[in-house]
Amino acid sequence: MSEELKVRKPDEVLDVRGESCPVPEMMASKKLKKMKAGQVLEVLTDHQPAVDVTLPSLCKSNGYPYVIIKDGDVYKFRIMKVG
Repeated sequence: MSEELKVRKPDEVLDVRGESCPVPEMMASKKLKKMKAGQVLEVLTDHQPAVDVTLPSLCKSNGYPYVIIKDGDVYKFRIMKVG
């Protein structure tokens, strides 16, 4: 699943660079609620705690597979909505 998420083009992109917790998680959660099952959301963030703690926590609590791609100073946090 993680390999598929790495190569698949995201359906939606959410740019929260410059925002700190809990903004990335709240905005990602709001966006995911509007998306259909099977769609992929890519969250662009430069906030380390969002990558280490809050976004993984959001995914685990909802059972969403995710992958983290580091691109320079930015993280591409890809989440697949399931269910």
